Amino acid sequence: MSNVTSKAAKKIKNANRKLFGFARLQTIDPFFLEENELETARIQHEQMTALLNGSNLNATPSRKDFIEGEVTIQTKKGSYVAIGQKYDAFVPTSEVGDLTVGERGNFWVMSNQTKEGMVTLSHVQAQAWEKLKEISESGEHVEARIFAVAMDRRSQRVSGVRIVFEDGGLKGIRGFIPNTELAIGSDPRNMVDTVVTAKVQGADPHKGGEFGYVVLSQKDAAKDVASKHIASFAPGDTVAATVLKFIKASPNDKDMSVLVNIGNGVTGLIYRTEVSGYPRRKANDVLKVGEEIEVEVTRVQPELQRISLSMKALGKKRTLSALEPGFVVEADVVNTATYGYFLHIGGGVEGLLHVSDLAKDESGKNESFKIGDRTQVVVLSLGDNGSRISLGRRQIVAAAKK
Repeated sequence: MSNVTSKAAKKIKNANRKLFGFARLQTIDPFFLEENELETARIQHEQMTALLNGSNLNATPSRKDFIEGEVTIQTKKGSYVAIGQKYDAFVPTSEVGDLTVGERGNFWVMSNQTKEGMVTLSHVQAQAWEKLKEISESGEHVEARIFAVAMDRRSQRVSGVRIVFEDGGLKGIRGFIPNTELAIGSDPRNMVDTVVTAKVQGADPHKGGEFGYVVLSQKDAAKDVASKHIASFAPGDTVAATVLKFIKASPNDKDMSVLVNIGNGVTGLIYRTEVSGYPRRKANDVLKVGEEIEVEVTRVQPELQRISLSMKALGKKRTLSALEPGFVVEADVVNTATYGYFLHIGGGVEGLLHVSDLAKDESGKNESFKIGDRTQVVVLSLGDNGSRISLGRRQIVAAAKK
């Protein structure tokens, strides 16, 4: 054998020493193999390759990772799960959920490896994080219990509240609501052990402290409820309201407008010119804080969290619905003109008592009135939508003489 041939044979021999299993069998003459031995080895090789590629055999699971595994043993204290590591992982009974022996599932890693190489997992927490992601994307509201006040480590000031989900698919997950995201007027120190409705602002199981990162907003949830409530109204609707306070709707206003509560945390505005009161009076002279009133919806803006209301519009609608030609009513003189008098009939509705419809006194002259006088008049005619209401006095006097 030549020296070249000898070197080539040696090279092949050394290469074969590094081969094993299916790769080694491929180098052997099929004549020397058992029947189907090569095919059986190929199938086993593919199965093992698939198992290794689908496991974390070469990766050490860390706390707050997600990992797949199969339940192998169940005990009173918990279950053991094969995760492709030298040692099976442990899942406490409270964290295994509905998995049984032989079932695979997704798990959230609750602890780093111990000295023995074991980690603690939770199937319940993995499912909860998946559900929380869906809720965050959909904007759905959630309920959680406040279990502690959160303190800023540096300033030692209250920074918000800490919450925990106690029911449903989110059970066990903890989170945080900053002061800026609590409902207006809330005092975190008085909220411990109360259940609040909130909206998920951010959620990441891989960040944060021991329990991951979850930030909620009670304020955003309240805004959603308010917007939905506002959108349920339409201009012309009548609603009950409670007077909250008097404000200046703009810096240049001299008179006050009124903020009222119409339920579900919705605040509406009665602009100063939409407050009933004759003779024309200021809102804080007509109404009192805490007073229950009825108002009419004049404008709805759910996207801006606004709803405009009017006492005057509702009063006018009700007054006009009761008026017909021939009705006799008591009215107050609110203005005078060369051609007659303007009288307030009620509910912000005014009518004109023309000079031609005044009664005559004993000397044959037209009777006269001054602002603030009250007199009895008859409705002669009504225009569309209550415009141009004509009133009469001489018709009453004439009817009384018959």
